[in-house]
Amino acid sequence: MDYAIEIKDLSFYYKDGTRALDKLSLGFEKGKKIAILGPNGSGKTTLLLHFNGINTVQQGSVTVMGRAVHQSNQQWLRGKVGLVFQDPDDQIFSGTVWDDVAFGPINQGLRGEELNNRVNEALRIVRMKDLAHKAPYHLSYGQKKKVAIAGVLAMDPDMIVLDEPVAFLDPSGKRSLFSILDVLNQQGKTIILATHDVDLVVQWADQVVILTEGRVIAQGAPRLLSDPALVEEADLELPTASQIFLPYQELYQQKIPVTVEDAQAMIKQLLTR
Repeated sequence: MDYAIEIKDLSFYYKDGTRALDKLSLGFEKGKKIAILGPNGSGKTTLLLHFNGINTVQQGSVTVMGRAVHQSNQQWLRGKVGLVFQDPDDQIFSGTVWDDVAFGPINQGLRGEELNNRVNEALRIVRMKDLAHKAPYHLSYGQKKKVAIAGVLAMDPDMIVLDEPVAFLDPSGKRSLFSILDVLNQQGKTIILATHDVDLVVQWADQVVILTEGRVIAQGAPRLLSDPALVEEADLELPTASQIFLPYQELYQQKIPVTVEDAQAMIKQLLTR
């Protein structure tokens, strides 16, 4: 299988001895939309920080685009894997939006027209071109999130990794964000995100990975989130559609729906019997 990222027997310990990842092995296919779920402390962020070298591999291996991750290839790695932090204020620091988005490409050696084109295209994709010369601290939280994504896009990575991307976003902000991510995925980019939002995941993801205590307890299609025992073990919630239909499953003898569309189709079928 053609993996964008492959992880084998990855373990990670913090300086106080806390084990954050425990012999974790999995692979992410190129061009897919992948969601990593799990409770707080499950290892999601620790894992993401390995993908572009912020966390150094201690035990096991991480391979990106067929190349093993190690300290000597971090510059190459960060050009391949763009990481968007949960809080955009941890990522935005320049005097204007344009300067902030340009920071990464400048460090890649871009100048002149090529730099302008790269930055302007990134801002166009996130619909922030009109605010290019505005100070970031005057922006809304959702706008800052878009600037952080634009800063990653301007480096033209093959993969975009986002940590809790919908945290503190209103419904309009969520729709806008995932519209952008879908466009990027259609361009061939692999999108990986960590989240607690199961309803978002079942509507959006191609592949789901569930972590608890630094271990993978399940991976596969989003439908696995309709398994009550698994969801309870992972300290998550069933998707809303599954919660509604679960008590009445014996009445219709079919799989529990996981998305709103699944539920609507099942209701229509039941009403036309």
